[in-house]
Amino acid sequence: MSKFYDAEYLCKDEEFNNFMIKVNEVNRIVKKLASNDKAISEMGDLEAKRYLNEDKETEIQEVEDVVLKIKCNRTVVNKKGLENEQKDQSTMSKEAFMREVEKDADKRYKDKLVRTEKMETFKKRANNAFRRGEFEKALTLYTKAIEQIKDSVMLYNNRSLTYINLKLYDKAEKDLDLALRLNEDCLKSWLLLAKVHFLQQNKEKYDKDIEEAIERNPKQEYFIKDYIMSLEKNKDSECSL
Repeated sequence: MSKFYDAEYLCKDEEFNNFMIKVNEVNRIVKKLASNDKAISEMGDLEAKRYLNEDKETEIQEVEDVVLKIKCNRTVVNKKGLENEQKDQSTMSKEAFMREVEKDADKRYKDKLVRTEKMETFKKRANNAFRRGEFEKALTLYTKAIEQIKDSVMLYNNRSLTYINLKLYDKAEKDLDLALRLNEDCLKSWLLLAKVHFLQQNKEKYDKDIEEAIERNPKQEYFIKDYIMSLEKNKDSECSL
């Protein structure tokens, strides 16, 4: 039986997209905090506090206070002095806000490191269990690994292999669909999906999977055809990692 490549194919990290959304949000708030317009600056301060999850009741009261201040701000007494004071307060608020954002980013980064380390431990144990033929145990461990890191194509592929060996083809197919959402060109995912449909005797889907695999990985055409020959010759054999 031909072995699959061990390389992990990753999608454009969804967390990166979420990170960029947060960056844009932070930049928008910071611009408001640095504004010379008192009303805009105060609204920016409120948005910063909301972003940093301060008490909601306090925020509502402060919003009402800002509205009242904006409506009643008709005084002409020492406006220049007030504007300078406002500018200083804005700068301090902006700096404080950015410090909190940096803390939050650092916390998320450290949390990701911890989760990645846990994932690697579960994955290693799962691989060992799989190779010993302990598929139920491997399944549990792969699931625990995925709970730590949910965007790993390799983990979904490996768990799908486990499902295939347990003859749980529908669940294997769901995992492979998830893997292909993360990386629609992943050769291993397409070939595993082809095996699932082959074992389900769904020729139409099986042929389509092979076609997609070749179209998306033309340089691997000979490998794919070799895999097909091996699959059709040894349809009852188990998959290996």
